[in-house]
This record gives sequence, C-alpha cells and structure tokens, in this order.
Amino acid sequence: MKDLGELRYFFNIEVIQSPKGIWLLQRQYALNKLSEYGMMGYKPILIPLEQNVKLSADERDLVEDTTMYKRIMGSLIYMTITRLDLSYAVGVVSQFMQTPKKPHLDAVRRILRYIKHILQSGIFYETKTQLQVHGYTYADWASNVSNKRLIGGFMFSFGSGVVSWSSKKQPTVALSGTEAEYRGVAIVACEVVWL
Repeated sequence: MKDLGELRYFFNIEVIQSPKGIWLLQRQYALNKLSEYGMMGYKPILIPLEQNVKLSADERDLVEDTTMYKRIMGSLIYMTITRLDLSYAVGVVSQFMQTPKKPHLDAVRRILRYIKHILQSGIFYETKTQLQVHGYTYADWASNVSNKRLIGGFMFSFGSGVVSWSSKKQPTVALSGTEAEYRGVAIVACEVVWL
C-alpha cells in the first residue's frame, strides 16, 4: 500500500479540503462535457427547465442522432452526484431516451446552458456546524402529461451538506393532491428511517 496524500480528484469529482470544510465539485468534468457537446459558445441561463414545461412522447420531430442524446443524458445523470438541483430536470428529460424528439433535445441543451452558469457550485460540508438531519419533500400531482403519475422527491442534509436526495416518477397514479402529498411523505419517512 502507498499513501497518496490528501484526496484531490476521484472519478471526475474534485475534492477541495480546507480548514472551513470540504467541497465536492464536478467543474472540470462539466467543462469537458460542455466542450464535447459544442455548448461552450452558448449563453448561460439561470434555471434548468422552463417553468411549467410539459414535455410528452407525442412530439413530432425525431432527433437524428439518438446515440448523442443518450450520451448527453448519461453525462447529466452523472453530474447529479454533486448537483442535486439537476435531479428534477434530468429526471424529466431522461424519460424520453428511447425515442427523443426535438423539444426533448432543446430541454437537454437548456440544462447544459444552466450547468455553464453553475460551474463553481457543488456540495459543501462545513466543519463547524451542528450535526442535525433536516429533510424536505415535494409532490407534483398529475404533472406528467402522458400518464398523470406523481413526480415526487426529497432531500436530506446532515450538518451543512446534502447526503441524500431523489426526484422520480412514482409507480402509481394518485387520485388527489392530498394522496400525492401523503405518498411523498411516506417515501420520506422510509428514507429518514434508513438514514
């Protein structure tokens, strides 16, 4: 065995250690992917998806290169390791990987432009903070245009940094907003028990 010193880079995740805490970033990975997909010349934007966007599988224009769409999606999914703010947007556009259409590709490009805006962001674990678990949840009832399933999610932090998060489509259809919220809270309860 050999001591390689402090961890600085691991599986495309930059680790910056200081007396104040530890940063986990994917800045260089994001820059490489933006360059690879030809997005360096585009203007950065402030939000990953347009508000109230309703993407569906019934769009008309197919994407010519579906392999490229799948490669971009794989990169975006990997970037959610340190960027939980991408989870919802990436979850929405990843539903269309089988037959991506032009509006889906436009949404993916918008996410890449957002990544260009947030290159310096990541997860920060502060050294001097109270170690308490905080959790948040949301439930978006019937927002999926194609099958009306609930899209729900949660986020848990321990101290100053996020340790667990999820945003996904639920397997069943909720009949009301109250039922959707109840299912969201049930999922969070399972997660907090596990934590």
